[in-house]
Amino acid sequence: MKNTIKTFKEINEFFETTGFEKRTDIPDFFIFKFDELPKDKSLKMSPYQKDFYQISLILDAKDTSVNINEQTNETLENTLYFLSPSHIFSWQRSIKTTGFNVYFKAEFLNFYSGDFKTEFSLFDLAHKNFLKLSNNETKELIYDFEKLYNEFYTPNSYRIQIIQSFLLSILFKCKSIEEANNNTSKKLSKKEELVFKFQNLVGNSYIKHKKVADYADALNVSANSLNQTVKSITGKTAKEIISVKIIQEAKRQLKYTTDDISEIAYSMGFDEPTHFVRFFKKSTGTTPNEYRKA
Repeated sequence: MKNTIKTFKEINEFFETTGFEKRTDIPDFFIFKFDELPKDKSLKMSPYQKDFYQISLILDAKDTSVNINEQTNETLENTLYFLSPSHIFSWQRSIKTTGFNVYFKAEFLNFYSGDFKTEFSLFDLAHKNFLKLSNNETKELIYDFEKLYNEFYTPNSYRIQIIQSFLLSILFKCKSIEEANNNTSKKLSKKEELVFKFQNLVGNSYIKHKKVADYADALNVSANSLNQTVKSITGKTAKEIISVKIIQEAKRQLKYTTDDISEIAYSMGFDEPTHFVRFFKKSTGTTPNEYRKA
């Protein structure tokens, strides 16, 4: 039977699974600090999805690593990351990690008249979902997250409205920081921007999507045009980029985990372990078991 990726519909349902004793009294919102997490439970989570958004501000990461659709980031000090319900996420945390986690559903910001997905592209699958912060930016955001945290735990007749406004303020602050960082970076050509978005999409979506046509549809271009553009910029076809990402992650799991071949195959979106073994051998010339033993 195929092992499907777990999806959590409610915030409190997710906490029940991870062993976190706190619960939110606002179904569409919650904020907590990493050092409030239990020290002896859920130090690692296999890939999963959730029907709510997440903003995380990591200050002291220690040995923590997070994987947005298995796109690993292990340099998390002074880092923000952004997750949407479309992301597949997994993590391994240290008990010494510090920072803040915010969960919210899109409905929580229904009062906002703008287009949420367009305005805050940091949550987009084609976007780079990590944002490295300077020391000054980190200090500013710590202040903002502390205000949001304190308001959540302070009884008030207008508590929800205040939390909503604080959350929206933080989102615009993050958007401002991201835009400032982009303005100081090299301006990409249209072709380079398409390839950049494609590569981010691969990192975020390869578990579910392994065909070039899927990415072309998401980027509103033809598969042929995407292939030609990717080839002209990277020297590799779009299919090769997808295959390389899958093999890189497969090798990482074979080398650093004790998961059996079937578990790895299912976690990476293959319908059957035999399909994974065949794909791996065709790409590397060796079977997953032979690679692990070597």
